[in-house]
Amino acid sequence: MMVFLNSAGAGMVKNISCLVFILFIFFSLRAQSPVSGNILKNLQTKDKNAQQKEWVAYIANSFQNVTTGMLGSQKEKNDALLEKYNIGGKMALEYFNESIYQQLSLHQEDSKYYMHKAVQAAGKSNSDYLSHAFLNFLAYKETEEGNVIEAVSNYRMAKKYAVKLNDPRLELVTDVNISDVFYKNAFYKQSLSYLKQAENLSVKFFPNDLRIKIVIYYNKAENFFKMREIDSLSEYNDKLKKLFPASNRLFTYQNRTGYYLSLLHHDYKGAIAMINMMRRDKRFDFNDRDLQNLADAYYFSNQTDSARAIINRLLAKPSFANHPEIKLHLYDVLGRISEQQKDYKTAALDYKISLQQSEDNMSRITQVNSISSLIKVDELENYYSQKDQIYKREQILLILAIVFTLLIILIIAAFYSVVKQKRRYEKLLFNAEKEELAFINSHDVRRHLTNIMGLIEVLDVCKNKDEECTQVKKYLYSSVQELDKAIINISEKLDANL
Repeated sequence: MMVFLNSAGAGMVKNISCLVFILFIFFSLRAQSPVSGNILKNLQTKDKNAQQKEWVAYIANSFQNVTTGMLGSQKEKNDALLEKYNIGGKMALEYFNESIYQQLSLHQEDSKYYMHKAVQAAGKSNSDYLSHAFLNFLAYKETEEGNVIEAVSNYRMAKKYAVKLNDPRLELVTDVNISDVFYKNAFYKQSLSYLKQAENLSVKFFPNDLRIKIVIYYNKAENFFKMREIDSLSEYNDKLKKLFPASNRLFTYQNRTGYYLSLLHHDYKGAIAMINMMRRDKRFDFNDRDLQNLADAYYFSNQTDSARAIINRLLAKPSFANHPEIKLHLYDVLGRISEQQKDYKTAALDYKISLQQSEDNMSRITQVNSISSLIKVDELENYYSQKDQIYKREQILLILAIVFTLLIILIIAAFYSVVKQKRRYEKLLFNAEKEELAFINSHDVRRHLTNIMGLIEVLDVCKNKDEECTQVKKYLYSSVQELDKAIINISEKLDANL
């Protein structure tokens, strides 16, 4: 059975790709060292998080293309600029500036010390964005030095800030970085799980960002290589080949995953030829990852002396001192070579060292697994917190909808009550007026009409025509006038109701 490098052991290129990802994706760096008018305007933006993002990007950018002798001068310029403006988290940014300077001056311990100070200062000033950014930088440094537990712990805290800030780009970067740590410790499924989360964010928020696609596709390909899933590796090698425009980084990833396929197909001579060809190509970023894979290819093609020479060269590097996951595999291969050459004493020594590295690595893996569980707990808490917020928003909307509905019902009920009351009053008024008209009709109109009819009968039987008729005519005229008044009264009341 073919034995490849432990996934954690193949970590040097992953560190480089992680740093490149941070520089190009996380901070969206622009190649601008001088402070232009537009940059100054951006640096003074009123939004706190946007302002801090611009300052972090500016400081990281400002050291680009600066010669070693001018690093101190650039650091002082940045300090003077920070002093000039009233910025939230100023002290944290000053420590960050110092950390970048120390890193480029190759004082790694001092760089890490100041990055720790930057994280602490950011926390004291409640600068969530700066806390997230500096924790990512610090975690990268810890990963580079092989301090996996510290790296995962820092990424865990960075993840919390990313969720709190509700910034999909920050969440995406943190997911990729966490996946990288799991990859290095052979937790491939967990690594792919975080890459899947990053890919979902990419599809939703950054569908056209080529740099994000390159990083995610390549990291997935690395996991599939270690899991020896040829079909999946081939799929992502094809995806990388279809991306354009071309760059040296993309060229490196396309060709590296290409020779991975040769290794998985046991075409070791073909893999050796491809790796050595890439070694001579200036576009290919050849590094320790490729040397480790070249040593494996030499070993499995029975070129054990070449394999031993490369492994001894790798083990002599100081950068491997804190990486038991790398040394575990390298000493295991050396033991196999010594055993094949019947040098059993050397083989026993190599296996013993390999066993020691295995014990160290297992201890770290156990702790990483423990922190992984804590991260899962954090994610569950975030998930339920988000669901709880959604539920509360929906509850508020439901309450508002119920209140609005009740108001509408009350308005309709009030309107109906008013209309009903109005109709009742109108009916009462109509009945009252009807009774009044009936009363007028029965008491006034009919009374006067009866008088007139009676007077007319008197005229018919009257003996003394002149005197009696004259008297009757007066009464008759008076009754007609009263009748007329009654009719006019009825007419006015009818007009008033129309």
